[in-house]
Amino acid sequence: MLRRLKIQNHALIHEADLSFEEGFHVFTGETGSGKSILLGAVGLLLGDRADTSGVGLNGDRAVIEGEFVAPSLSPWLEQHDLPDAIGIAIRREVLRNGRSRVFINDAQATVSQLRELGSLLVSLHKQDDVGITFDRPALSHVLDVAGNHSAVKTTYLDAYRAWVSAKTELDALEALARKPSGDVHYLQHQINELEALRLHTLDWETLNAELSTLQHANQLHEGISLAANACDGGESGALHRIEEARRALANVQGVDTDVDEVIERLLSVRIELQDLTDTLWQLQERKQPDPNRLGQLESTHDAVVRAMRKHQVDAPEGLMSKLEALNRQLQAIGGLEESLTNARVEHDETWQALETAGAALSEARRVAGEQLTALVLPKLNDLKMPHARMAWEMPRCAPDDMGMEAPEIWFASNPGSPLLPLTKVASGGERSRFMLALKSVLARIQSTPVIVLDEIDTGVSGEVATHMGRAMKEMAQASQTQQVLSVTHLPQVAAQAEHHWEVQKTTDGASTLVQVVSLKDEHRHQAIATMLSGENVTSEALGQAKQLMASS
Repeated sequence: MLRRLKIQNHALIHEADLSFEEGFHVFTGETGSGKSILLGAVGLLLGDRADTSGVGLNGDRAVIEGEFVAPSLSPWLEQHDLPDAIGIAIRREVLRNGRSRVFINDAQATVSQLRELGSLLVSLHKQDDVGITFDRPALSHVLDVAGNHSAVKTTYLDAYRAWVSAKTELDALEALARKPSGDVHYLQHQINELEALRLHTLDWETLNAELSTLQHANQLHEGISLAANACDGGESGALHRIEEARRALANVQGVDTDVDEVIERLLSVRIELQDLTDTLWQLQERKQPDPNRLGQLESTHDAVVRAMRKHQVDAPEGLMSKLEALNRQLQAIGGLEESLTNARVEHDETWQALETAGAALSEARRVAGEQLTALVLPKLNDLKMPHARMAWEMPRCAPDDMGMEAPEIWFASNPGSPLLPLTKVASGGERSRFMLALKSVLARIQSTPVIVLDEIDTGVSGEVATHMGRAMKEMAQASQTQQVLSVTHLPQVAAQAEHHWEVQKTTDGASTLVQVVSLKDEHRHQAIATMLSGENVTSEALGQAKQLMASS
């Protein structure tokens, strides 16, 4: 269960520190009061992508912290080398510069680890999940969770990956076999071209450095000569002039300490300048233009550049990889018939294994679908859909990492109506009730510590809303460590809750803040009455609110 949620500087929430107990919690508030901001903070805590726009104005970072009680997840923490503790403490920091940091039990973790852990801690249903939840990936996952098919799914995935590998190899060999025989000669020609470049001995950086030097050899030689002459050019050279200065002071050496210091410095400059001059003369000798060497380097450089352009690589290392690939391809052509025979055998064997594993997974999902149907229909009856019928259709499809079928839920809510795809025939209110029934069943199977429902009751009202509130309460009571947190606009749902929170937006004209307040007793009566009648709460609405709570 979620024990504590602390939010700092997230959007309009300056600070919120919420302590939770087990059971059924509802969050209410006017439209635009900030409920989506609260859910956004919860999403960040579960690994959602961080958005710097969510950082408030009170500092350079937003911080969301959550404390969970989930003893069953100790093995997961151990598997990921994260500290185990009595509870699980999660801290998410979003910095204004765009960076994000994650801590799990005070140890730094990755966002992907947080996302995986979040999926084990919280089952989150958002307002826009209804359509998404009924697509193929989601329904496949539902069936696998319901049937506990992890081992069967793993066997299928292993078989699928083996078949994909075998098919890829066979397709490549068959494509090679369809090419004209002259391609062998072309391959050899390409290999010869690359081998002529002597790539294994090529130092590309050194070659480019030497080439640049030789391309500018005339300028270098002239500049060095001028510099050397400036230093050692007879009476006009710097060496001669410095020596003259030193001799001019030699007669007064020892008379004045300041002058002696100048003489020492002149001597030091004379020695340094002489060393520099010797270096310049040596450079002049070494940096002679060499047209022959320049031509060799330019030829090698141009040949390598042409090869990189031809083979669409951006570095000589890529040419080495290309050469190795061409050699492997040439070798494969040599034993192509044998390779093709072996590849076809491997492909057929992996396909048979895939079909066997796929059939086992499909059958397991079919059984899980029947079991889910038997569990969901009574829930729908409790939600005022006594005539609801459903069935799982699993038409075969091309194999992929999800399986070899495309599960669909077919549904009818009225007597005599034919079963049709749920996404096409169910109204918004019917989808909401179906989703709640399905979530309720899965919650018992998965034992997810926290279930968050964002306006899952959209499209219902009256008695149906009351029944949906009761269903949520029953979900929370299914386990002492499980909670249901529901965002709702319906007073019938709010009245069923064991804990009531109100999201409030306040402003002083200069700034706006969102607060989350725990409601008790009369404050709760007032909030539910407001949901019934609007801002002008009547005595009748207040009485009805009390009646709703008394009957919960």
